[in-house]
Amino acid sequence: MPDLDAKLVQDGWVNPYQLSLARQEADKSGKSLWAILIKSGFMSLEDVTVFLAQESGVAYVDTADYSLNPAAVRLLDEAFCRQNLVIPLFKIKETLFIACANPLDTELMDAIAKMAGCEVTPLIASSGSILKALNSFYGIEDKVFELDRFITKQDPLGGLAFWRESERLPLNIPVSIKIEDSSFSLPHAGTLDGHTRDISRNGAAIGLEVFIFLPKGVSISLEFRPDKSLTASGEGIRVKGETVYCRMEKGQRYFLGVRFTDISDGARDRLFGLAKSK
Repeated sequence: MPDLDAKLVQDGWVNPYQLSLARQEADKSGKSLWAILIKSGFMSLEDVTVFLAQESGVAYVDTADYSLNPAAVRLLDEAFCRQNLVIPLFKIKETLFIACANPLDTELMDAIAKMAGCEVTPLIASSGSILKALNSFYGIEDKVFELDRFITKQDPLGGLAFWRESERLPLNIPVSIKIEDSSFSLPHAGTLDGHTRDISRNGAAIGLEVFIFLPKGVSISLEFRPDKSLTASGEGIRVKGETVYCRMEKGQRYFLGVRFTDISDGARDRLFGLAKSK
């Protein structure tokens, strides 16, 4: 019988080149071939689960295809099911059919049989499918919502010390943001688009609206792109800065406070002129 990874090519799940790349990465990283295939996008988690089910001889199921039997589900404790990624689907006579992420764990199957007091037939399901079924039956775990105990009402700009140093002037123009920091990067190498909201009257900082969280202390370059009719040259206004604050707002928008680290007098004057013209 050919090796499992060779059968991936034989059965058309991946091509030889993809398998070779995945093998190299698995050897280099120490991770399983299956994890690398999924990470690389060559196979989905469901693909891997179906393939392993076919090769093991254990039937594959998608929990969404079945109506959970409450009496069967409650034969096992919720915490036990979540910890071991299993969920009872139904009980036929004296046999309990269990969806499992790892149905070949004989110790686990023996433990389930003792807890349920009946024979057990394991079925293969993806971990995501099992968790979705558990959440559908029990609801999302309470620990997901523990954050509510830590949320307190406070001044949203309380952590932005420099913002209290100066009154702010409204300013609304497009801006392009480029990361200039080797310690922080984004998957895409291009610029981020945003809008200005205001500028401090002392010209030390600016507030931006962006659509992604940026941590404090990241060096960035900014190019403000006002309408050509608002400036003499019509060129972008380029400055450098450092992020000092990022606050999440509604609709997955973020308010970003930026302290200027390199700005010419001319650039500052142009920004003030745009703020006053609004």
